[in-house]
Parts: sequence; C-alpha cells; structure tokens
Amino acid sequence: MITFPTARTRRVRLYIATAIAVTCAAMSIAPVAASANTPFDAEVAPPVQVEPIDPNDPVIHSDGTITGGDGQILGTDRCGSTASFPPFGGYGPVSQATCAYVGSPGAMAGYTWSVAPFSRSQACVSGLGYNSATSPVYFGVGCGKSGAKNVSWGNVFGYQKLKAYATGLMTAGMIAWH
Repeated sequence: MITFPTARTRRVRLYIATAIAVTCAAMSIAPVAASANTPFDAEVAPPVQVEPIDPNDPVIHSDGTITGGDGQILGTDRCGSTASFPPFGGYGPVSQATCAYVGSPGAMAGYTWSVAPFSRSQACVSGLGYNSATSPVYFGVGCGKSGAKNVSWGNVFGYQKLKAYATGLMTAGMIAWH
C-alpha cells in the first residue's frame, strides 16, 4: 500500500529543510563577513632570518632593490660564488653567495650557473630554497654544463647556497654561479 504524506508532514519537512538551509547559509557567510577586513588590514610578517647576516654584505630584496654595495650587483657574478665538485660522485662543499637575499611571501630565488670552461666534466646542481614552513630544501637546478632556475624562497632572509656533484666518475670541476 502506497501512502502519501499529509499536509502537516509536508509542512514539517519544509520547516526542517528551511531551518537547515538558513543554518548552513549563516555558517558559510559568518566567517567571510568576520574576516572580510583582515587581509587588507593585517601587515605582512617580517622575513624569517635563518642565519646571521654580515652587515657589510649587500642585501638584495625580492622586489629587486639593493641596500649596501654599489647598486650594480644584481644578476652579476659579484653576488654569486664558485662551487667545486669532486670526482667519484657525492656532493662537493656548499658554496654561499656573497649577498644576502630578503624574500617576501611567495618570493622565488634565481640560480644561474655554468661549469668552468677549463673543466671537461658536467655537473648536477642543487640550489637552496625554502618550503612554506621556512624549512631549508635543496632544489635541483639542472645538470650539464650550465643552467638557470628559480626556486621557492618565500619570506626568508638569508644567503643563497649551492652544491654540485659530477655526473662522471673520474671528473671533478668548478662552477661559477650567481
């Protein structure tokens, strides 16, 4: 036997459905209304300083401005360094840039590198970056004779660092980078 809901049952169901819809709407709107002003009113937190910075070193900011130095260092070898890589595999020592870098939320740090012309070897290179928790992570920035890549840096104040290893067993070499 098929039974149809009475008018009273239909009304109760309508009231319950309406109450649920209003409650859901209020819950989804309330947090948005409460936080509508916060993204624009809140100041960005200062960068996390991950290591001591030499006050004599030039500092490059993520917007491209430079403090210290002569202002002609951005994108030149004067901010980079050299790195060596040993034969028989394994990373060579970590090489540190001569300029500090001040990131910002979402900032990327660029690495440009090339194996020294006198070297007959090739290398695989990793550059230091930071994840969203400002933990250090070495990202692969390429293998071969040269390369360039941006890595995640974020809201961090520190020095870029690079390390490399030889792709051949019997070869060692040097890398210039910035």
